[in-house]
Amino acid sequence: MKIAVFNPVSGISGNMILGALVDNGLAVDDLIEGLKKLPVSGWSIEAKKVQRGGLQGTHVEVTVPHEHVHRHLSDIRNIIEPSALDPWVKEKALKAFQRLAEAEAESHGIGIEEVHFHEVGAMDAIIDVVGSCLGLHLLGVEAVYSSAVSVGTGTVDCAHGTLPLPAPATARLLKGVPVVQTDEPNELTTPTGAAVLTALVESWGTPPVYRGLTNGMGAGTRDGETRANLLRIVVGETSDTHSNSSCIKIEAVIDDLDPRIWPVLNDRILRAGALDCYARQCFGKKGRPAAELVVHLPEDKTDAILDVVFSQSTTLGVRISDEKRVVLTREFKKVVTGYGEVSVKLGYYRNRLVSAEPEFEDCVALAEAAGVPVKVVLQQARGKAADLFER
Repeated sequence: MKIAVFNPVSGISGNMILGALVDNGLAVDDLIEGLKKLPVSGWSIEAKKVQRGGLQGTHVEVTVPHEHVHRHLSDIRNIIEPSALDPWVKEKALKAFQRLAEAEAESHGIGIEEVHFHEVGAMDAIIDVVGSCLGLHLLGVEAVYSSAVSVGTGTVDCAHGTLPLPAPATARLLKGVPVVQTDEPNELTTPTGAAVLTALVESWGTPPVYRGLTNGMGAGTRDGETRANLLRIVVGETSDTHSNSSCIKIEAVIDDLDPRIWPVLNDRILRAGALDCYARQCFGKKGRPAAELVVHLPEDKTDAILDVVFSQSTTLGVRISDEKRVVLTREFKKVVTGYGEVSVKLGYYRNRLVSAEPEFEDCVALAEAAGVPVKVVLQQARGKAADLFER
């Protein structure tokens, strides 16, 4: 399995991620071609080698036309969701913008859809966020790990005036994340960088044992005063095609929650970083019909998810336990049906393909375009996916 290990010892921003990916061998032309699938125009990307603190890295500059647009989260979704980008890229990019919206909303005490993405919703941020996710996908990365995130000291000027570092949205995005406070008198970690990183990272701290393939340095725009303004990303390969890991399980039996709230609770828990969330029917200790909430999560998301569970449900207590899990290596491949291309999610165990399932959303979109039942497209896609087992 191919992984990416981030080392944000000098912080992280959107263009630093892009620079590090290009420095790892990502072709700029491939990145540009993929980003053209977004319904936005007038932007350009330029990459060049630069020096920061005596070390060489790649600086990526995203140039966009001047806009008088204040986008909401729904506007961002309308740009990304209908695009022809890979489902994994869209999922991670939308997760990053969702986290940004939540952080801004909490900072200003307003609803998520009231947030104006005046800075982080500008076109260059859309290119940064989507480009970062697309770049990892093009390099074949399947999992992301990161060491602690460094933040600066002092203040930063933004649309809301002068604010302490890290900026309020950045501080909220880094909740539950290992952070190192430095004496660098500049903004090291931006809201965009924090949102992308926390949307991508599977685990913080020590990554699994891997064989290094490439490593790249992404340069920030300015020179640092106390450190080289560079983000290092190492792309490596683990030795097996599945991973054994542990996670936390939270359980609670709830018999008095309004049924209409369950979908909201499930959505909030997943957005808080849960690996999985579901409910199963049961009877409570008083014999009343109930539902047992079950959540699987990384250990570093425990506090955030407990906050959601206790604030959004009616439970007064939960059970917490350690769980072991086995995760298959996954990748996406395209198959061609009579109705168009469908992404197929492949799963490998001990270097052997054991699962090949078409993306249902792709089948729905093709069925709607062709005016045929979804089951017809799905059946064709499954037939093409079955052929992959024979290769």
